[in-house]
Amino acid sequence: MEVDSLSDRITNIHQAYFNTSHLGLRDRLFYENINISQRLNEIYSIAKVLKNRNNENISFSSLLVEKCKRTIYQKRIEKNLFFL
Repeated sequence: MEVDSLSDRITNIHQAYFNTSHLGLRDRLFYENINISQRLNEIYSIAKVLKNRNNENISFSSLLVEKCKRTIYQKRIEKNLFFL
């Protein structure tokens, strides 16, 4: 699932960001993190639309919305790590 791979990539970016002193790499990681955030928000928006069209309480779109919410929330918590 793309959300899982994006979540894993966010974790790897944070680890790499703090383990390197190369400014060019740090900039690239910072901008990649922004791109991943945008993609997560796109997936979340699409999943919400699909969930609203579906009458079932438990469906793939509902699970996708929940997974996106949790990943975005986790990312917001870790966002401050870039500014320590």
